[in-house]
This record gives sequence, structure tokens and C-alpha cells, in this order.
Amino acid sequence: MIRFANWWFLFLIPVVIYLFIAVKKKRGLKFSSVKLFKQAGTVKTVKHKIGKALIICGVVFALTALARPQTSIIFDIFNRQGVDIAVLLDVSGSMQSVDFEPTRMEAARKTVDDFIAQRANDRISLIVFAGTAHTRIPLTLDNNIVRESLAAVSTESVNVDGTAIGMAISVGINRLKKSGAPSRIMILITDGDNNAGEIDPMTAANLARDLGIRIYTIGVGTDTLILPAQDFWGQTIYQQYPGGFDEALLEKIAETTGAQYFRAADPKTLQNVFDIINRLEKTEFNDDSFREYSELAFPLIAAALILLAVGIILDKYYFIQIP
Repeated sequence: MIRFANWWFLFLIPVVIYLFIAVKKKRGLKFSSVKLFKQAGTVKTVKHKIGKALIICGVVFALTALARPQTSIIFDIFNRQGVDIAVLLDVSGSMQSVDFEPTRMEAARKTVDDFIAQRANDRISLIVFAGTAHTRIPLTLDNNIVRESLAAVSTESVNVDGTAIGMAISVGINRLKKSGAPSRIMILITDGDNNAGEIDPMTAANLARDLGIRIYTIGVGTDTLILPAQDFWGQTIYQQYPGGFDEALLEKIAETTGAQYFRAADPKTLQNVFDIINRLEKTEFNDDSFREYSELAFPLIAAALILLAVGIILDKYYFIQIP
């Protein structure tokens, strides 16, 4: 896009052309007869007009330069303030329960995968835990890597059975404590009581609160475990056990850190829980733009000076004509 900063100079161009032509007609020497010049062989040709044409072109270029033609470039300023998220996924043996279809593990994994797919502008870390906890993927913007790692998670991803909630939170703190993001959260997904690990869950939760990290806790499953087993003949049977988890603990962890606790007794509710968290933890964007102008007058000035110089030389010194 081209604009003229001093556009009013353009109105002078037709005025100058008109004056140039009018003055040219009035110029000349008066003789009673031009017969003598015709006999002398003076002939007007196109080349005698070259100088004047160059002069007028030079004046037009100069006036165009005074009008300050400019091109503009729009620069977009796009600032993203993302959320750093640590997903803490329980992979203990109880996550094989089929009270969720097909299992608690599969339902949780699919729901987490859908959640990650919607957070393309946030850094995400994946942490798995059972009797201990470890990081599978540190904070990264490459959500495809997180999702690929999540797809490979199973109840065998941690070789120590149990539910170490305090350890999981501690590993999450290590992933988030050096983050410079304005918002840092953990999403803790578990179906059991804290019965393993050397770190008390509330001690870890208090530390997270002091660091400004919120912990959303999700209790997954019904009050009954339905686990597959093999009978004497090698056939798969399902056995029921008392289930449940420490809701009071999960509520307290969430409340202490300024987040929320959710109970997900079926896959649809679990999906709804993640939809709520997705709405609560939004990524902030600051989108602005500015326009930068580039001056085009300098080449026109140079062209005008050249045309005027050449035109004057041709008109006044080279093609001398007496009309």
C-alpha cells in the first residue's frame, strides 16, 4: 500500500505543466518574416523537444518527491501468556478396574489426551505415579510428544504398586517451580488412598500453595473395584472389591492450593470435569499491531536532479533553436 504524506503537492503537477506550456508559447523573437530562416535550412525536429520534456519530467518527479510517497508494513505483536500444566496420572493396579468402560485407565487416558489436544499454546508435563512417581515428559510445547507418551502409559509404567499422592505432587512441584508462566497448575487424577511414598500429601500441597501452584484433584471411579482375574481353567473372570478413595484428602489438597476437587464416577463425568478445568484455566493473549512507513522520495529526488540536469544541458547548450 502506498500513501502520500504531503499529498497536496500533487495538485501542483498539472499547474506546473500548464504554466510550462503557456510560457513556451509566449517565448520567442518577433521577425517580420521567417523566410530567411527557412532558406537557411533551419528545421524543427523531435530531438529539439527532448530537453524540455526531460525538464518537465524532472519537475514532476520533484513534486512527487515533495508529496512524500510511502509504503507501509503492518507488524503484528503477539504476546502469549500460557499456562504451565503438570498432569499427574495414577497408574496403580486399581486403574484396571472395569467399572469404567473399557477400564479406568483407558477412560482417563482418552480424556487427558482430549484435554491436551485443546491446550496447544500451553506447556504440559506428564507425570505418572503408583507406589512412587516419575516424570515421563518434562514441560514442553510439543503436545504431540506428550500425547504419544500418554498413549504408551499403562499400569506397568511404574513398577512399585501403591498410591503415592505426596510423591506425585512433589515431582509436579519440581517440574513447575522454575516456570516463569503467570499460571501454573497440576491436575491430579487418582482412584486410591495415599498409602505409599515418603512425602505427606498435605506437606507437598502446602509447598505448592507457597509457590503459587494450584492443584486440581480428580477422584476417579465408583466405590467398587471390578478387576479381571483368571480362574483355574485360565479363563478371565471379574472380581469385586471394596473401592473408594480419600475424598476428604483430595478436597483439602485442592482447597489449600486455591483449586477445586471433582468426583468422576463415570467416563462422561470425567470428560465434563476436564471441560470445566479447560474453561477455568484459560491462556491469555495480547494481540496488537503497528504500521511502519518506508520513504520512497529519495529515488525520486535523485531521478529529478538527473532529469533536470540532462534536460537543461540538452535544451540550453546542445539543441540550440531559434524559433
